[in-house]
Amino acid sequence: MDKLIKATLTSTSLLQPTYALAPEQTPTSDTPLAQAIEFHKYFNIPENRVKIQFPSPESLYAWQHLSQYYPTARVARGGAISELEVSIDKSIGEIKFTGKDGVERTVSQHFEDMPLDAMLVLKDGKIVYERYKTMTPDTAHITMSSSKVFSSTLLAMLEDEGKVDLSKPVSDYVPELKGSVWDTVLVRHAADMQVGLNATEHDEPSQDSRTNPDQPFYRWMSTLGLVPNTTGNDDPFVVMRTMERRKPGGEVFEYSSMNPFLLSRIIEKIEDRPFADVFRDRIWSKIGAEHDATFVISPQGYALAYGFTTVTLRDFARFGSIFTPSAQSVTGASILSADTVKRIQTAGNPAAYAGGYVGGLMTQKFSDDAGKISNAYMWDAIMSDGDMFKGGVGGQGLYVSPSRDMVAVWFTTGDGTEWNEAMGRAIALSFE
Repeated sequence: MDKLIKATLTSTSLLQPTYALAPEQTPTSDTPLAQAIEFHKYFNIPENRVKIQFPSPESLYAWQHLSQYYPTARVARGGAISELEVSIDKSIGEIKFTGKDGVERTVSQHFEDMPLDAMLVLKDGKIVYERYKTMTPDTAHITMSSSKVFSSTLLAMLEDEGKVDLSKPVSDYVPELKGSVWDTVLVRHAADMQVGLNATEHDEPSQDSRTNPDQPFYRWMSTLGLVPNTTGNDDPFVVMRTMERRKPGGEVFEYSSMNPFLLSRIIEKIEDRPFADVFRDRIWSKIGAEHDATFVISPQGYALAYGFTTVTLRDFARFGSIFTPSAQSVTGASILSADTVKRIQTAGNPAAYAGGYVGGLMTQKFSDDAGKISNAYMWDAIMSDGDMFKGGVGGQGLYVSPSRDMVAVWFTTGDGTEWNEAMGRAIALSFE
């Protein structure tokens, strides 16, 4: 990240003095104008547009200033801000775990050695660990795929209300897909990323789905304005209608952002309102958030809530708390029932988990629970003890342990080799 001008905050009195600042802090908010303009020029070069998905000095800035690069929908906070009690536990920084490189590090060493931008741990509704490196508490960071659980949480809420039946085909709710293979795909299989169709992100013969214009997943992204469009098609459903079945649904966890995209569209059809407004009214305005969230909006007006979303660290932790016993004390509202959380925790099928790319990778990172992990409702990993993890490109993460009343969240500008997931698991297990 040497292209970012290093700077130190000159007035920490402007910030709440409850968190630790990394040495030589380099907040992107201090980026000089000329450098910020260069970053914009870089991503305005057509062949560089696709690179905003991956870590670089340019994306370090872009991931914390996403609304400067794409049109966005504002997801307004609402009501009183929930004041998070701070009770820093220095022992959390001393928890040890082993990373991909086989090196054992403490949580604090990991934060310092790896390209984490910020991380926070809630225990029993209190902040017990909080650190920032390239951010401040007021900085909104891209969530990448860790926001996929935004749509699945709303889906579970509508399921509680009897407004959606997960045993019905996706095309019953998304008429644009009627008469295609999606007539054979159940909503449950879409919610669990087990549709059995092609056009995945990682499970194609070549690992270039997000960068190769010949790949159907890339063509789908190009219709949404995220990468250069080389086909002339501007309808994402046209691409989706060409997909083909490769295996029975429910058999293997195969990752594709098309699935949460569809969940968002299902929610819009049921509620007859834009997704960002539904999410605001049902969740974001009820968690005591300090800041608005944003969703990138496609040229067609679709909220790309499956990853192109920005939130602040503390607000992300507030969202995670709705799955814990401290939900009421943290947010001031009970958004999910205990039964709903239990349904999410127990809906997965371990037999379908490790056969796909992401499941195989997560099995390595959560090796203590290998063979027992499942996925469901967009969560990448649901452990046998009920812990849930959702990650995103570049090392973003949301780890929730309902039984331990713990939430860990982090933002990173990395390549995914940091194994932040193993860190989250080690923190959770330390509370036995």
